[in-house]
This record gives sequence, structure tokens and C-alpha cells, in this order.
Amino acid sequence: MLCTFTFLNVQAQNKSERLKTEITQALSDWNTHAKNGDLEKFMALYDNSDNIMLVGSDSGEIFKGKVEIRQWLTALLKHAGFSWEMNRIDIDGYKKTAWVFIDGYMIVKWDTGQSRKGPYRFTGIMVKKKGVWKWRLFDGSIPKGE
Repeated sequence: MLCTFTFLNVQAQNKSERLKTEITQALSDWNTHAKNGDLEKFMALYDNSDNIMLVGSDSGEIFKGKVEIRQWLTALLKHAGFSWEMNRIDIDGYKKTAWVFIDGYMIVKWDTGQSRKGPYRFTGIMVKKKGVWKWRLFDGSIPKGE
């Protein structure tokens, strides 16, 4: 009985670690595509559903579906590039659905050459489709008092 429990516990730990490794890589890819301003690769990491959402940290930044998200990001990336320092990453999930919480900094680089780094947090739900983790919900925020 102890052998069976130990084996199942190791299997669960391996699945959990694999989930965290896969999603951490997806976050890294997403961050790289944002930093490089590669809209196509960035958008490829969002689910194809019309129900996906991106909620930014500014008032009115609520976009639903790939069309709205793409329109907003296209306008945004014309004048600025974004990347994140992800200092704390919490990931949990079940089967092909996971949630993430990231705390760190957002770095904005404008086309004027100016840049700004400020505290930023985001949470999200990701789904695994054809072996790739994709955003279903992204919700970004600037911690109060920052």
C-alpha cells in the first residue's frame, strides 16, 4: 500500500512540475514576443475563442475576443514596447486548464526612446490546446499605492 501511494504521489508531483515548466516557458515566450513587438507570435499565444479577455490596468482597457485584443495591441505597439520582470510566479492547474499569478515589474519603452519600469501584477487563466498553453483571460494591475 505504501509503494502505491508513494508512486501516485511521485506521479502527481511530476505532472505538477511539468505543468509549471510548460507554463513558465509559455510566459517566457509571450514576454519575448511582447518585448520584440511581434504581434503575430504574441497573439498566437491567446486562445482562438471569441470569449477570451484581456483586462489592462488602465480605465477602459477591457477587450473581449481576438479581434478587439488585436486592434488594441496593434495601436499600442505602434508607439511602445512592453516586457515584464516576473519576480514571483505562482501556477496551479488541472488537466488542460491552469491559473497564473505574476508579481513583478512592467517595462515600457516608447518609440521616443524613453522608458519606464513600474510595479505590475497580472493573473490569468490558460488552456492547453494542441500541446500549447494559451491565454484565455489576462488581468493586469498596478498595485495600489505604486
